[in-house]
Amino acid sequence: MVLLLTIAVALLATALVRLVRRGRSLVAEIADLGERVSELGLRLEAAEGEVAQAVTQAEIAENVLLEKGVADEDDIEAVRRRFVADASSGYDRARDGELN
Repeated sequence: MVLLLTIAVALLATALVRLVRRGRSLVAEIADLGERVSELGLRLEAAEGEVAQAVTQAEIAENVLLEKGVADEDDIEAVRRRFVADASSGYDRARDGELN
């Protein structure tokens, strides 16, 4: 009877040690994932800043072309339509989903 109780306690202790190790492993994995999410957030913010800068530069270039008389509204709209048509073949929102 004592032998059976000793074996049961040993098995319980082994299971408890495994559970604690697994818990520590999961906590470390969660911490790693948190760091990766933070890094992705920073990269997303940087990309948003670059996009905003590119949009501003495009607007400035458009205004300069219009003011200098190099292009008119129709020319700019035609180029814009061409680039929108070309860009539509690359990104598929239905495949990638929505961002908040």
